[in-house]
Amino acid sequence: MRESDIYNYPGYPSGFKSLWKFPLPSEKERDLRWNAVRKAMRENHLDCLILGGASSHVTFPNNNIYYISNYVPFFNLGTYIVFPLEGEPQIAVSSSIGPQFLHCASETSWIREIVQHLQPAEVLIRKIRNLKLEKGALGIVGYRTGVFPASTNDMLHAAFPKARFAEATSVLAQAQNEVSRTSREELAFLKKTAEIHDISFNAVAKAFKPGVNEQVLWAAAEKAIIENGGWSPHFMLVTAGPSPIFPRAPASNYTLVKGDVIVFEINVVYGGILSQTCYALSQGEPEKNTAKMYGLVEELYQWSLAEHGKHKTFGEVENGLIDRIYREGYRPMTPQIHIYNQSVDMPADKPAQPGDYFTVHPNVCTRDYTAGAKLGDTIRINRNGKVERLQKTSAKLHIINP
Repeated sequence: MRESDIYNYPGYPSGFKSLWKFPLPSEKERDLRWNAVRKAMRENHLDCLILGGASSHVTFPNNNIYYISNYVPFFNLGTYIVFPLEGEPQIAVSSSIGPQFLHCASETSWIREIVQHLQPAEVLIRKIRNLKLEKGALGIVGYRTGVFPASTNDMLHAAFPKARFAEATSVLAQAQNEVSRTSREELAFLKKTAEIHDISFNAVAKAFKPGVNEQVLWAAAEKAIIENGGWSPHFMLVTAGPSPIFPRAPASNYTLVKGDVIVFEINVVYGGILSQTCYALSQGEPEKNTAKMYGLVEELYQWSLAEHGKHKTFGEVENGLIDRIYREGYRPMTPQIHIYNQSVDMPADKPAQPGDYFTVHPNVCTRDYTAGAKLGDTIRINRNGKVERLQKTSAKLHIINP
């Protein structure tokens, strides 16, 4: 055995009793997802989906490998899935730094054909040949979003010159949106993320004492999330000051003074399902101009919820928010509405449907980008087409220690 192959074991342990437990969807949810994916594949005339990531993890909403396999890929050097319309799917993991990815995948993956390899992209070619899809319609998921590696895409094209390749990110998104609107498990996990967001806000508010360091507040939110079942790593940006603009990372050692505002923009992942919140707290009364901007974004938040309740398209609501921001003499900082369902891919030309959920966080800044305001959270459209807030924390500037 070559030294470079010392971790390339032929299989994974059987009968191993693991104490590694965390919230995951059930096999019933697997069937719901896989059936929806294969339905979308048939409608788009695809024989196979191919998913992959050069360095996969769950810090961003659309971790497609996890969604299909139930395996949480954590900072590995490459994981790939071949998901055929007919036949057994396969997941390939890297063995370049050890067998741990094979072992972890074996404990949680819905896909039972698990292969490890120093170059897992090579496994894709062998699997596709075994499926006799050398001339098939192969859908690549994640290439246009920069997730699927270009080098692996080139390898596949070279290996299968007679195949028909298609960009299939939207095909998976079609299935994900269908599931997001109907899955009881996804809804339960979504509501749990909102509950954890509320707990994190309360932890920050409790720690928000005069002279507190920004790092302490960041740690309070992080601790509350992890202790209550939120997954790590996850997206989290924070910034503080007299009128903070863009939330950022890493945590600053800035010490807040009277009148300062701190803004948190955080994702919570629970059971692989994600929601986002953006809450703001002020150390006593903020500066007059800052208070004015927060008054505007609070108004825009409520206006946005009302507009979605009128069956407006996402584009109409987003453009309406931006128009109002410019009329008030400010500028938009970041998207006002985003992170749509589990697919993330928001259709600007369509209205929200029952079961859809997404982030609404109006944000403004001055024309010279020296002061700003931002707040909001994830909302959902219920089965009656009405807007439903998921968090108990009010979407406003919270004044602490007035």
